[in-house]
Amino acid sequence: METLRIVELNPAMERAYGYPREHLLRMTILELRPPAEREALLAELRAPKGERGQGRVLAHRHRDGRDMRVAIHWADIVYRGRASRLVVAHDVSEQARAQERVHLIARAMSDAAYDYDVVSGEIWFSDGFVRNFGYRPGTLPRNVDEWSALVHPDDRGRVVASLAMALEGKEDAWTQEYCFQRADGTYTDVLDRGYIQRDGHRAPLRMVGGMIDLRPQHLLSTRLRLLERAVEAGSTGLLIADATVPGFPVVYANPAFEQITGYPLSQVEGRPFDFLQAADTTQPGAQTLREALRDMREAQAPLRGLRPDGQPFWCDYHFTPMRDARGRVTHLMALLVDAGERQRHVQQLAWRTTHDVLTGLPNRHLLLDLATRAVQRAQAAGTRVAAVVVDLDEYKLVNDAFGHGAGDRVLVELSARLSRVAGPGGVLARSVGDEFTLLLEGSDEMRAEMTASAVHAALADPIELGDGRNCKLTACVGYSHFPEDAASAESLLMSAEMAMYQAKKQGRNCTVAYRAGKMPVTTGKLQLLQELREALEREEFRLLFQPVFSADLRLVAMEALVRWEHPRRGLLPPSEFIAVCEESGLIVELGRRVLHEAARHHALLAAQGLSHVRIAVNVSAMQFTHGLLEDVERVVREFELPPGALELELTESVILDDPARAAQAMAALAALGVTVAIDDFGVGYSSLSYLKRLPLHRLKIDRSFVNDLERDASDRSICEAVIALARTLKLGVVAEGVESPFQRDWLRESGAGELQGYLFARPVAFEEAVAVQPRGPGPGGPAGAPRG
Repeated sequence: METLRIVELNPAMERAYGYPREHLLRMTILELRPPAEREALLAELRAPKGERGQGRVLAHRHRDGRDMRVAIHWADIVYRGRASRLVVAHDVSEQARAQERVHLIARAMSDAAYDYDVVSGEIWFSDGFVRNFGYRPGTLPRNVDEWSALVHPDDRGRVVASLAMALEGKEDAWTQEYCFQRADGTYTDVLDRGYIQRDGHRAPLRMVGGMIDLRPQHLLSTRLRLLERAVEAGSTGLLIADATVPGFPVVYANPAFEQITGYPLSQVEGRPFDFLQAADTTQPGAQTLREALRDMREAQAPLRGLRPDGQPFWCDYHFTPMRDARGRVTHLMALLVDAGERQRHVQQLAWRTTHDVLTGLPNRHLLLDLATRAVQRAQAAGTRVAAVVVDLDEYKLVNDAFGHGAGDRVLVELSARLSRVAGPGGVLARSVGDEFTLLLEGSDEMRAEMTASAVHAALADPIELGDGRNCKLTACVGYSHFPEDAASAESLLMSAEMAMYQAKKQGRNCTVAYRAGKMPVTTGKLQLLQELREALEREEFRLLFQPVFSADLRLVAMEALVRWEHPRRGLLPPSEFIAVCEESGLIVELGRRVLHEAARHHALLAAQGLSHVRIAVNVSAMQFTHGLLEDVERVVREFELPPGALELELTESVILDDPARAAQAMAALAALGVTVAIDDFGVGYSSLSYLKRLPLHRLKIDRSFVNDLERDASDRSICEAVIALARTLKLGVVAEGVESPFQRDWLRESGAGELQGYLFARPVAFEEAVAVQPRGPGPGGPAGAPRG
């Protein structure tokens, strides 16, 4: 061992190293190692015997200069009387190169590749494992036990047993799906495929494989499935053609395309992409689309086409060329939106603005127009027009006793009976609520009196309500004539209504004819009613706004509050006129105007960077049941209100009068992005069941509970209960009537999310409301102050 010279060798060594026997016998073992590693060999030889490893793979040098990888096993012996070492060198160069190639390939793969040494139990993982599962290089599992510990407990037994069976059996491959833990502690589904290398006795040596994270595939599969369902279930027609084939033949059309055009896929597949435009090439939309198709650019145009049965259809046609990654157009896509439905919807909305939805009769707007035309005809012909106003006695009792459904049936039946009274030459309109108006043209001055008698006779028979129930109603009737009692259509209707109110004063089931100068038209409700109608025409109503702040005193909402700017009496609060508006039905038109004006102001908020601030509007019971949904839909579309921008405040009584109808209407409002708050919560009869069932967003604690918070423990308990209830139901809470720092601080500490009251600001003009800047708790001074 002193000289390190080779003293004996077998023919295999000659073949392995490329040297002849004589040459090798003149060499030392140092000459078989690359120069850079010879010193390491000497150090190893000097090391204690126990530290010299067996089976180590070392670098040796072939005669031709190439490196070899050699597994060394050795034993110290005495050869020819001298201490020597017997060395068995096994050339594993090809295996090493193969393993290196495997590791290089594994590093280049996106999958989590591994190399499992079955004998030692050690596992090597590629960089893909780090990328896919979030582990750092120092935290990778190093052996099969650490790997199996990361398999989900529910899968671990099955997976470990399956691997053991595959290794012990004769299979050359192993595949399993299981749940695997990522570095962040979450689990993901993986597909594990391993290929087993065996020795000559079929004993397993190593397994090389990869773990594929199935989560992206599952997400992609889910998205594709949802996309397919959305395309199949959507209301927008879809047409796709192959742009790589001359003529651009159609390859796909969804069911909505068939619904809009009448053409199923079987009839359009293979037809030219522009076959719809061919039905009428002269229309402007067709020309626009032809030019876009020629230039391969996006375009949108209205299009009229013909169904297979020759019937026309209308749609908005959006053409898009679809390009691949290199910018080449591969497919053509057309989206078709049914414009016919939109036109029908527009017509329906137009009809609803002039008709009562429940009875189908003309409403007050159309009535005034019809009366104007009738008066013009009477003026030209020198004849008369009579207006007969019918108002039911105690109709509210029907709603209270039998519900709004029964009340609606009464109105429908009454409209049918009064239509027969009006006859083919007369006009019947539902003015508002339970009030109807008949217009009669002709020269007979007794016709109005006879019609009034016929109205009373028509009401003599009971009205069936269903389920064996019925009710009998009476009415008060007032009528007037043009030109004797009025000089215009508007004054004709007003004088008839004044006569009806006079009949109401005389009692139930009676008729009064208008007599100029004999009715109290300058005082009382009739005078106020006339002034209110004129105020609506002259647009004397205006909005003030009271800001609402979050608990951390950020502006989150503004409540729109109507005021009447009376020409003589100045600015009047709602207490001066709302009751008469509700009694007369004017509340519907007033509420409609307030809604429109409040919605308009949200655009002003958005322009100041306050689009997150919602506008709250109070809604009356009559407005809720008379076209509210259509009114809301109109302002949402007109002002492009984002979801959450508009909130409607309803009292509990509105909901509890007819919970089923309320639920249906509120669901439709929610679909429009409109939120709903319960105003004055706790004042009326509170039913917790509707809070659970209805799509509510906020509860407003009535000011009567806030006023005495500092002195009344009961009020504090009620407020705490309402806040806790809202929190449980995931509803917001607005506390009204906050007027002192104590109330503000107590409510904030108790969890009220939003605050409103004179402490912050009174109802003021819009510009002032936006400028209010509340101050937090502090000694002295008001809590609110203008910004800037």
